[in-house]
Amino acid sequence: MEVVSQKKTVIYDANSIIYYCFLHEERIRGRTVTIRVMEFTNKIQNLTEQFINSGFEIVTISGVMNEIYNKGIAKIVEEFCDDYRTKDLIGLPERARISDRIKLRLARKTEEKIKRLQNKTWFTVVEYEPAHKDIERVRGFYESLVGTPKMVEHMKRKRTREPYPSDVDMSLLVYSKEREAPIVTNDSDLTDFKHELESQGLCSGIIADP
Repeated sequence: MEVVSQKKTVIYDANSIIYYCFLHEERIRGRTVTIRVMEFTNKIQNLTEQFINSGFEIVTISGVMNEIYNKGIAKIVEEFCDDYRTKDLIGLPERARISDRIKLRLARKTEEKIKRLQNKTWFTVVEYEPAHKDIERVRGFYESLVGTPKMVEHMKRKRTREPYPSDVDMSLLVYSKEREAPIVTNDSDLTDFKHELESQGLCSGIIADP
């Protein structure tokens, strides 16, 4: 994907950070297997390299890092290990179960990489707390779409009863607007409404499907 933003800052969401760090070599069943989330890891690795080479600073907010350490890594690892393509990669039957030992090792390796990422000169974690009125404005935008075909389909696909995203995602949108920097994300809570969020000035921009 070509970097089109003229800003020198981009903002990563939780999934972008986890997918970037989810690249491991594992010895499984007597052979070395490259572990990665096939659709996303290569894309975000290549995009990140483009940003670094172009002199961009990559930032995220403290709430994203808290989300990653509290539930993000474990969720990504669980989804990865339940995917039939992962079992095919490892050489397991589709109905076979990947051991908890491997899951824990993958989670630990990913967490270690994320901690090392925080020491990179081009990556910054910003302490940030948005104003309540700004969060309510974002929430109101999502609630205004309730009942529209697009939101009905989105909520059905996400299996959620709430039209608006998490507090962390809403904080990212507010921070993007304040910082005048785009968010790099594959989160459908943001990408499904990219045009509307951008056109209504609720964020600086969304770089979708990294």
